[in-house]
Amino acid sequence: MSLPLPARRLVQTARSATTSSPSLHLRYLLPHTQKRHASWNPFNWGKKSQPKQDPLTAEITRRENEQKLFKRMSDRTGGDSIFEEEIQDADRRAAAEEGATKAGMAGYGLSDVKEHKMRALDPDPRWRVRWQRRQVMQMVRGTKKLTKDQKIRLAEKEVTYQSENMETSTKKLVHLAHQIAGKPIEEAITQMRYTKKKTGKMLVYYLEEARDQAIVSRGMGLGKANGQTFAQPKQIRTKDGKHMEVSDPTQLYVDQAWVGKGPWRGYRIQYHARGRSSAMWHPSTHINFVLKEEKTRIRQHEERVEKQAKAKPWVHLPNRPVTAQRQHYTW
Repeated sequence: MSLPLPARRLVQTARSATTSSPSLHLRYLLPHTQKRHASWNPFNWGKKSQPKQDPLTAEITRRENEQKLFKRMSDRTGGDSIFEEEIQDADRRAAAEEGATKAGMAGYGLSDVKEHKMRALDPDPRWRVRWQRRQVMQMVRGTKKLTKDQKIRLAEKEVTYQSENMETSTKKLVHLAHQIAGKPIEEAITQMRYTKKKTGKMLVYYLEEARDQAIVSRGMGLGKANGQTFAQPKQIRTKDGKHMEVSDPTQLYVDQAWVGKGPWRGYRIQYHARGRSSAMWHPSTHINFVLKEEKTRIRQHEERVEKQAKAKPWVHLPNRPVTAQRQHYTW
């Protein structure tokens, strides 16, 4: 029994496919066995887990590989080349220039000699004196004579200091500012060191920094070191009505202290009743100091005493006619 013509053609085509490579559309008609490749193992079945490498060893290996790669990339000529002489000449020139620079700068190192430091801060003292003289001449020429404030500014020293922003509010910090205003600097530091307020510890640092800045930059508070003290303490009265003794006219005190607002540090959500909420902002505050010497308070005390001495006696009922009076009440 013979097969029909279409089936016979299909069998002949399959036989020819076994002898030669079949075409793509007949490759799926041949019987084949499904098998997996030896390397196909996505979940590592049947394999033992490798031990983890030491992090220190891995880091050392990585750095060694980087150094090898850098050395291989830097040595791009790969030994002798036509540019070898030019590369060596450039290296020799660079080494010679570096040696000449070091030799030239050998005498310009840091010096601890007092004269050298003064020369660095004030390289031309005569020019500075001439400039100050010109400034005084211009000031006098403009106003014909020095005003009282200008004379005080020339005779007395002061320094203004502003702290960094602190994590507190002006409502809390203003009480500490009122506490240290008008006190000597050492007493103010003692007050802030033993206060119960948390911000007081930060104010100790800022007060000490302001004191050091006044001593170094303005030369304030050096009377006791130079022997410029009173033989007997002088009794004065401050503008607040307090009596005190002053033995060193250059002793520092806090003349003014005020606070100011800084930028917001952030906020957090504050929840209220009935599903409502609001933003609670965290403030930052800085404090300002004006440090002066005790000679300023001595001058102010003497001015008040002189003004009181020049004042006329107060009369309760002066001798003058009574006017603007009516015979009857106005209501």
